[in-house]
Amino acid sequence: TDFLKRSTKDQRGYVSTQLVMASSIAARIKPELSECIGDKFFDGNGMSDKGFETVMQRVREFQDFHPSSVLVVVIEGACGTFN
Repeated sequence: TDFLKRSTKDQRGYVSTQLVMASSIAARIKPELSECIGDKFFDGNGMSDKGFETVMQRVREFQDFHPSSVLVVVIEGACGTFN
């Protein structure tokens, strides 16, 4: 719930950084997953508004869980599993 009290700019920065990290990890173990993360959550200017809102909808829905945990679920729901 503390995460939801942060400014949109801070939330966006956190989510974007986490997505880049997840994409970097995926690139080493499952390149197609990394490509999907880029397609689903980013555009030519960084994280897309649609990508951000997709994540934030789930974070608001599951606010008792850490945003990083929710993000993994969002990524796997959109792009497939990491393993």
